[in-house]
This record gives sequence, C-alpha cells and structure tokens, in this order.
Amino acid sequence: MSHTIHSIFISHGAPNYALEPGLPGHALEALGQQLITQGTRTLIVLSPHWRSAKLAVTSHDAPVIVHDFYGFPKQLYELKPEICGAPELALQLANCLGSQNFSTELRPQQGFDHGAWVPYMHLFPNGGPPMIQLSMPVDWTGETALNVGAVVGKFAREHNAVVVGSGSLTHNFDDMDIHAAKVGGDAQAQGLIYVGEFNAWIQERLQAGDSKAIAQAELEAPHFARAHPDDDHYLPLPFAVGAASNTFKVNVLPEDVRYKALSMQSFAFTA
Repeated sequence: MSHTIHSIFISHGAPNYALEPGLPGHALEALGQQLITQGTRTLIVLSPHWRSAKLAVTSHDAPVIVHDFYGFPKQLYELKPEICGAPELALQLANCLGSQNFSTELRPQQGFDHGAWVPYMHLFPNGGPPMIQLSMPVDWTGETALNVGAVVGKFAREHNAVVVGSGSLTHNFDDMDIHAAKVGGDAQAQGLIYVGEFNAWIQERLQAGDSKAIAQAELEAPHFARAHPDDDHYLPLPFAVGAASNTFKVNVLPEDVRYKALSMQSFAFTA
C-alpha cells in the first residue's frame, strides 16, 4: 500500500479477537507499520460500544481500558494495553465539530472500550500514537455517520491523524455458531451465504466510490437486515468512508469469517 492512509474500517469481531488475531490481525499489524511510517500522530476512533445521547469525545491523557464483556477467558481481562489519550486535540476536535453544528462534549472519565483497544493492540503491538475515541449517538443514521465522518476526516488530515471506524461488516448474534471451528479451520471459513453476498455488494460500492450507497445500505444492500439486525456495528463504515478523501481508493484487507456469520473484513482508505 503506497498511498497515504486517511481512514480505516476495522471489523473488531468478538472480544477474543485480542487473543486470536489470525489473518485479519496480522494485516492490521502491517497496516500499523505504515501508519507509523507516514507519521501518524493520533488515532480518532469510533466504536459502537459507546452509545450516547449526543456526540462526545474522550479527553483524559490516559483513559482506562474497559473490559465491557463477560464470559470470556480470564486472559482477556488481564489485557491492559497502555494507550495515551490526547486531551488538547480532543478539545480542538470538539470545537471543530461544534462549529459545524455537531454539538460535542468532552468526557474526561470515559475509558477505551474493546472496540477501540482491541484493534489498537493489533495495529501497534509494541505501542503507538495516542488515541481519541468518539461516541456514537443513539439517533445516528448512515447519512449522519457519513457527514460527521467528513468533518472528522478533514480535521484529522490537518492534524496528521487517522480516522478509524471500528465495527463489524456483518453482525448477527442469532446466526453465529459458537461451536464452529477455531480461527483458520475449514468450517470457520465457510460463512453463511448471505455474509459473502453482503460483503461483495459492499466491496463493489466501495470500489465505485459510491459513498451515498454505503450511507444508504440499509435500503439498498442485499440481506442488510440479516447482516445487521441493529445497525450500530455497520455505522462505523460510512463514518470511515466519510472521513476518506473525496477521491479515495479502497484497499481490501485479508478476511476470515468467524462463527460462520461474523465477517472480519476490514478496509483501508487512501488518497
């Protein structure tokens, strides 16, 4: 990948992705190296695991690591990556969003949830730049995510930051088979048919630069209601697309399908 990365959509999977990187995790590590090489000073991350009434941004210099899940191996709860915050940049971002009529508040006590810190661990296993997390208001639509992403993306490019939308390309708990083979197993790779068809449609629209279709996927994409009974894990994609340049190029990262229904597809958007 020879062009400058402006934004990334990352499928963060289940929390145990932190311990089972597989092909997607190794691809993120290579991507992280490029982020360091291009001089990335900060990550600005949106995760579906922090919902709010209005936009908010983390503003502590060292937000806590939140283990916002239960029933997983003990090792997961022992993971506490050291990730610095960027309070001064958070204030500037809040002001920038406010100037564009997106009222935004600072949250100095808010920690990083697993949608933020798990991808960070794979991107920067040896430590990396500071990170700011943006909340996802409960009334967001795909259009809102795209529009807020555009404001955040412009701000990020002015401050040598990179925007990350952390979600999941498909996310239907009822379809997941927790007894499927482990990462890399044959059964694991055989996702349900709709997972592949939904992924193919998304990739086609991204390759065409069709941001509007991505924002309106709930109305246009095949199997959207099954891929996303709740759209919270999808909205980080139009957010990341909005944060890309108007003439973005999409780089499709290696995928695997976990539990037969959880696509780990991620995309990097470059100039």
